[in-house]
Amino acid sequence: MDRIMPGVIAVLFGSMALIVVFVPLVALSYRRRGGFSALRMIGWVALLFYVMGLWAYTLLPMPDGDDFRCVGVVLNPLEDVVDIARLQAEHGGSLLANAAVQQLALNVLLFLPLGFFVRALFDRGIAVAIGAGALVSLAIELTQLTGVWGVFHCAYRVFDTGDLLSNTVGAVLGSLAALLVVRRGRGDGSATDARPITTARRLLAMLVDLATVWLTSAGLSVLVNTAILVLAGDEAALEVSDAVATGATLVAIGAQAVSVMAGGITLGERAVLIDAREQRAPRWLWRVVRFLAGIGGYSLLALGDSGGPAAVLALVSLVAAFTTRGHRGLAQAVAGMDAVDRNAAREPETVGGSDPVSTSR
Repeated sequence: MDRIMPGVIAVLFGSMALIVVFVPLVALSYRRRGGFSALRMIGWVALLFYVMGLWAYTLLPMPDGDDFRCVGVVLNPLEDVVDIARLQAEHGGSLLANAAVQQLALNVLLFLPLGFFVRALFDRGIAVAIGAGALVSLAIELTQLTGVWGVFHCAYRVFDTGDLLSNTVGAVLGSLAALLVVRRGRGDGSATDARPITTARRLLAMLVDLATVWLTSAGLSVLVNTAILVLAGDEAALEVSDAVATGATLVAIGAQAVSVMAGGITLGERAVLIDAREQRAPRWLWRVVRFLAGIGGYSLLALGDSGGPAAVLALVSLVAAFTTRGHRGLAQAVAGMDAVDRNAAREPETVGGSDPVSTSR
């Protein structure tokens, strides 16, 4: 395996992991900070791909069966310095061309992002960067020493105490570098502050709704098909695969229906803290309308292979996110609901001096 292939593998697995963690990241961002920062999300995505890259470049390629050579242990943390001096004495020339210098530099650079993320995403300083660098490096070295915790009968990569030192130094340097672009303790506002419903927030809720339905249906399909494959074999799994996929999608749609019927809002709206102020009675009827005019109707149309109507509904919903009052979207507008921030919805509001208008909570 060349040096490029681990990076390709890291990108592939990182992309798959990103799809899975997207919804939790959005929900966590709104609950911890009261909003969604595209820059911070980029940071989390970068961290995800960094972790995948760290795994790929420190453990891959793995041996094929028992066809590998067992390696030893380097206990001298300054062995890299010894190697640099030895190679320099043997070959001379520029230090930059010294293979041991290059290896040392790569070990430091590999952990620079970790120190940067510790400060940029977790608002922690050098002390935590030192601990994180040392612990992550130790975990990697122990994984190598134990042959991936017993998967292989001996170590196929060297346990090097020098790597522990250089990796930790890299994390410290990354933390210091973050000072140039990150202000520690910067204020992002309180999670309890009411914020306006913007077009971006509405579109994000719609995206989370789609992701929730797709992830739920895909995850259930994989689990059920795997169980059938193990218990009944390939042929049985193949025969029922379409039915399993349909059933899993209906379960995902049902989860959205439960959310809407319980509170007038979808799972995506819950994730971004959008609540519904309901104006019409009976509530249950208009919640059904809200469900069918939104993610519920779109998902059912798409499930029935009605590509044309589903696409039209999606397009109209997209336009409505920009044009409806308060960016409440097509489904809430049709159901006579108004979109309101959850924190604002907790405070009773009056309309024209009448009794407080109830919300979905």
